[in-house]
Amino acid sequence: MMNIFTMMIRKTNFINRFYYFDIKHNFFLIFQIIYKLIRKIDFLYFLLFLSFFFSANLSFADNANIIRTNLYKSIINPEFNEINKIEFEGVDKLDSELLSDIIASKATENNLPYQLFVSFYREFEKNPSMIKALNKQFKKGLLELRDEVPFFDKLTAEGDLISIQNFYEINGFHFAKITYEFKPNPKKIENILVFHIQEGDKYVLDSIVYNGLDKVAPEITDNLIRYTSFNKGSDFNEVKLDAKFERINQFLRTKGYYYSSYSRPKVELDTVSKTDKIYVDYEIGNRFKVGRIDFVDSSNGQQLISREMKKKQLDFHSGEWVNYTKIERTKDNLLTLGTFEIVAIDTTSQYAPQNDSVLNFQSYLLYRKEQEMNFGISLNQTRIDNYVNLGFETYYRHRNLFGAAQEFSPFANVYLKDLGTFISNNTYEYEAQAGFKYAQPLLWNIGSSKVSFLSSFLFSYKLLNNYFKISSFIFPVSFPVKFAKITYFNRANVDFNFLRENPVNFDEAQRIAFKSAKTEQDSNNIFQALLLYGDLSKYIQGSKFYFFTSNTIGLSLTGDTRNNPFSPTSGYFTLIGIDGWNPLFFMDEVSGLARFFKFQFNHNHFFKLTPTTVLALKGKFGGIELLENGNNYVPIDRQFFCGGPNSVRAWPSRQLRYTQFKSDSINSGTLYKFLENFVGNGALVEGSIEFRFGFARIPGLNRSLQSAMENFKTTLFLDFGNAFHWFVEDSPNELKFTDYFTKLALGTGIGLRYETPIGPVRLDFAFPLIDPLKERKPFSTMQFNFGIGQAF
Repeated sequence: MMNIFTMMIRKTNFINRFYYFDIKHNFFLIFQIIYKLIRKIDFLYFLLFLSFFFSANLSFADNANIIRTNLYKSIINPEFNEINKIEFEGVDKLDSELLSDIIASKATENNLPYQLFVSFYREFEKNPSMIKALNKQFKKGLLELRDEVPFFDKLTAEGDLISIQNFYEINGFHFAKITYEFKPNPKKIENILVFHIQEGDKYVLDSIVYNGLDKVAPEITDNLIRYTSFNKGSDFNEVKLDAKFERINQFLRTKGYYYSSYSRPKVELDTVSKTDKIYVDYEIGNRFKVGRIDFVDSSNGQQLISREMKKKQLDFHSGEWVNYTKIERTKDNLLTLGTFEIVAIDTTSQYAPQNDSVLNFQSYLLYRKEQEMNFGISLNQTRIDNYVNLGFETYYRHRNLFGAAQEFSPFANVYLKDLGTFISNNTYEYEAQAGFKYAQPLLWNIGSSKVSFLSSFLFSYKLLNNYFKISSFIFPVSFPVKFAKITYFNRANVDFNFLRENPVNFDEAQRIAFKSAKTEQDSNNIFQALLLYGDLSKYIQGSKFYFFTSNTIGLSLTGDTRNNPFSPTSGYFTLIGIDGWNPLFFMDEVSGLARFFKFQFNHNHFFKLTPTTVLALKGKFGGIELLENGNNYVPIDRQFFCGGPNSVRAWPSRQLRYTQFKSDSINSGTLYKFLENFVGNGALVEGSIEFRFGFARIPGLNRSLQSAMENFKTTLFLDFGNAFHWFVEDSPNELKFTDYFTKLALGTGIGLRYETPIGPVRLDFAFPLIDPLKERKPFSTMQFNFGIGQAF
């Protein structure tokens, strides 16, 4: 007869549990047993059972929820009771904050406006001499907060009991007991909702039994063991276990078991040893190979992508074991061509029959509009330094020029470069461009990596602070490589850059500069300061014709796991890049004047500390090595600059460097300002620590204003860094290795952000802390910075 009481089955949202326990643990079970006894056994047995039942000393009153009758009525709505505070009593092994997040009942947010309204209203009630009209006005103000004030609801509280119970159960507390009490607190004139919790014992894992995995093919059994193994005695946690069982299922689906599935696991509890034994039933089905793969085009009148190009996007092929991951990767490959609106891949028997070992697949492709034209305001950002450029652009784009998703786009634009620099120190750089771009989204498949091709040809005309005018012909050729997602670095770039740069008005600018010289030393300093552009002018205007002034080759590796490229809250961005003179083109006519080697490393990391707080870290360093004595020409976009909205924000943009070369060295403030902004440095060390804070919901605001406030963010940041080896110096400072760390500038500040679809608009207010040149005292100046997008 006792065997009747030893087992029960209770279904939950996740797992079926088999509980082995003493009778007094569950009233519902006992009620079922009483009912069965009355129907199936004689009265003597029933009396014997009642005797056993009452000997168990069950107390149902201990489990009763209590709602006190002397609660304080809400001022806003006297028919209800506000929840002014929520407490959890008896919580020892879990976090009370986690429990607060999972319940639906919420306490009133006692913000300052609400507290003032309530305090004054109650004082008016106590004092009859107060003007009734004034009292009504305060009550009217409270009524405007009605939507933000939570009231007690019995059904909600009972639902919270279930939520807390389930939370404890999924964390191994199988016999936790939870009740609630809603009571007044006379000391503070408030109502408190208290959840009383008896946590009980936390169960650990004893064993996991996998049923159905014995049918797996022998050649993948060893790999499967890596997924099925576990540590005996580890904590029971349903979320982690579910993820583990799903990983096993996904592994099977990548090895041909396309229809593999598993049923809801069952848990057997041992109340003596406080351990769990888990049973998981897998239905792995047949193992399939890929049969025929077909494409169904819904072109909407657009030109079709060639079948050959579509086949190149396939990561799964006929004759292979069906791999679910490769099928999903194929979808991504087809979407990145840019010509499809929707890509769907599924099994089909339309073109060939299915059988027990072969599956045929069909790719449904819905095309997007292939041609477009546009004219308007354009805002873009450089890839590495986050410089924001603002201007006008017009272009025509064809997404499928020759039937293989080739993109062709002639364009023309005018930009104000580096908007933050212009705003912070009134230094400007205008650039007008005209040319075309060409892209081939897939050139080669190398293993699981995809190699693309990008190129453009353009003419550029720059005006640098109304001082220098530079015309350029630019011909970049790039081979982007997309790696498999399992690697740390997910992209690489091999870049060839051919540049013909001409300082149009160098002679005129030099004459103006020499007019400011008062001594021979001034003239020598001016000559040295302009040497970079002077070398370039001589090279262009010499008797021999050269096609390029710069011919470089570069390689970069990028790892990017940011969850949002504009405002990340988690993940990392890492870039390692090398570039410089291209020895593959060594003939004088095409090799160019530039002879240098450059290395750069950049790493940003983001951590979500709370739902509204993010910690962002940045580290960046790099260096340029000149390969020819007397030749210090490096294209401006390859030089290093420090200071500004995306760098050390306590200094003006591009004007932070460790140098002894001052404006009085050349006796010309205009020339010196130009050199500061348009002649860079040979080395850079830089970093930032930034806390980004969001605003929680503010009670009392209407919905539209509430939504707007949630888009506001604040920041607290600390920047450090410096640039070294200024290219205008005749004999750059001889630096020790430790100087690259001891000569760093340090600044701090606060910022405001407003989130937009293209990233946050930001205002930063920064102050210097440490100046290696001793020119700025701590907090002596404030630097204002404006930017679009995060600083990093």
